[in-house]
Amino acid sequence: LAWSVALVAAVAREETILDELEEQIRGKEVQLLELQHRVKNNLQMITALIRIEARGAPDRSTGEGFDRLAGRIEALGLLYRALGGSKVDGVVDLGIYLSEIASAVMRAHAVEGIHLNLQVDTWLVSLDVAMPTGLVVNELLTNTLKHAFKGRDGGVITLHSTTDATGGCQVLVADDGVGLPEGYVWPKPGKLSALIVRSLLQNAAAQIDVQSAPGKGMTVEIVFRSAEAARRP
Repeated sequence: LAWSVALVAAVAREETILDELEEQIRGKEVQLLELQHRVKNNLQMITALIRIEARGAPDRSTGEGFDRLAGRIEALGLLYRALGGSKVDGVVDLGIYLSEIASAVMRAHAVEGIHLNLQVDTWLVSLDVAMPTGLVVNELLTNTLKHAFKGRDGGVITLHSTTDATGGCQVLVADDGVGLPEGYVWPKPGKLSALIVRSLLQNAAAQIDVQSAPGKGMTVEIVFRSAEAARRP
């Protein structure tokens, strides 16, 4: 009888400890969500301030530099929002994330007559994959809206993020604009965009192919060969 009483007491203590641990975990999760929310709000405020500074810059190149910085920060803010809404810690849906980036860039650089051809599939990826991919796509879309349709009445921008039978994913960013000048390469060595692309290739095990010619637009394809890329830490 004494042994049974001791066993019941031990089980009760273990259940109490488990309940306390679960409560602590729930508390930490709430704190993390609050932190992510505050970071997202702060990034939005920083983005707004930088865009105001960009509009007031007397030098056009300085203003464009501020504007690009604002776009990159906004892409990170969208990533934090995606993390906050994810059901799995540290994992986001790349398709949804890229579509939100596209919407943000189109709003920030609204150009009459430019249409977005958007197609995305669900593809869950880690933060280290989503971040450089989002920054590269943000950079490409911004470049396209600023430079690809000069002297034209309009055009089409394509953004596809589609999965394949192997579990991999292909991200396509293309336009039917003026294309890159003869001898010009993207990303330009030494520029921040080149560092972002290098991070994408290293952290996400991706391959990138850039095709462009004067008068024939530009096409950039980012290929993740298999689902292994999505699980990289």
